[in-house]
Amino acid sequence: MSRGANFPHARLSGFYLVYFAILGVLLPFWPLYLSDLGLSISEIGTLMAVLMMTRIVSPLLWGRIGDRIPQRMRVVQWGSFAALICFAGVFFQADYYWLLWVVAGYSFFWNAILPQFEVVTLRYLGDQHHRYSQVRAWGSVGFIGAAIGLGWYFDFTSISQVPILLFGCFVMLFLLAMSVPGPAVAVTQTQSTPPVTLLLNKNVVGFMLAGLLMQLAHGPYYTYFSLFVEEAGYTKRATGLYWALGAISETVLFLVMHKILPKTGTYRLFQFALLCSVVRWLLLDSWVTNATALFFIQVMHAGTFGAFHAASIDFLRRYVPDGLSGQGQALYSMLCYGVGGALGSLLSAWLWPIDPSYAFGLASGASVLAMGVAYMTMTKS
Repeated sequence: MSRGANFPHARLSGFYLVYFAILGVLLPFWPLYLSDLGLSISEIGTLMAVLMMTRIVSPLLWGRIGDRIPQRMRVVQWGSFAALICFAGVFFQADYYWLLWVVAGYSFFWNAILPQFEVVTLRYLGDQHHRYSQVRAWGSVGFIGAAIGLGWYFDFTSISQVPILLFGCFVMLFLLAMSVPGPAVAVTQTQSTPPVTLLLNKNVVGFMLAGLLMQLAHGPYYTYFSLFVEEAGYTKRATGLYWALGAISETVLFLVMHKILPKTGTYRLFQFALLCSVVRWLLLDSWVTNATALFFIQVMHAGTFGAFHAASIDFLRRYVPDGLSGQGQALYSMLCYGVGGALGSLLSAWLWPIDPSYAFGLASGASVLAMGVAYMTMTKS
């Protein structure tokens, strides 16, 4: 499919913007909100792990549905609505066990919709697939706006407003999902290859395992970065700015990725991202109190997330059959962000109270292991 005149650029970009604005509230400020409620470090880590754990089941389930219906956007629309309804439960109670159910409920649907929306975007782009990053960059804009704006806002008002702001974002996400028609695909085209073949392919299995280790390595960062920098003496405004800086760096990379990727190739870009991860977590552990060093550490997010994500999406496009694209994206989300992210959060919740350095050491070690797995298994192109 070639990119046509009816390509809904603004609506696709808007969906990414709001989806990642939600993440721009959750990652920097949700842990601070939970801490304000009186939850312990371990309870906060567990709730963040639940956010990741639902990616183990929901993307694959909804991916199978998406590959079997002619309008994949229906999955995104249903999931957006269900996530909105489930999140509303946060207004009824605020104790730990109730929040476990609320987080599990809304994240089950919220985590399922992005892989399917990625497929929709790539179908619209067609043979202009290398320009995916230019659309996806708006997600980074949403994250940046939320992190910077709310970092400033929460220096003047109560962190207790986080649930209200998140609810408003979920409403906007549902409305945007309803505005995107989605390209229709004949159902008969989606059943050509058994999904088990993905698990029997050394190239794909190696990629998935390396990606899992990469997301495990991000566990301490995604779970405790806000608390880590606050304990180092930074304000909420500074916390938001540092989160945003990481997203700004990835956005710049996304905007030029269509020029970089054809020159580097998928494998070399993937390995570069893993190398950045090895270095970044060691530096963060040692230099968090140095504002200048922390600036450059956060710029490295362009490598550990931006380069990693762009290389991963291109890998899936190249090595997963078109009829299984939804399930391929779902497996990627399930294994890398679900299993890897959950393990990273759970291990961090265990190691962090002992010594944060142990958690960051684990992160760098996992990244080294990921580099070895990628080298031994992935196609070098």
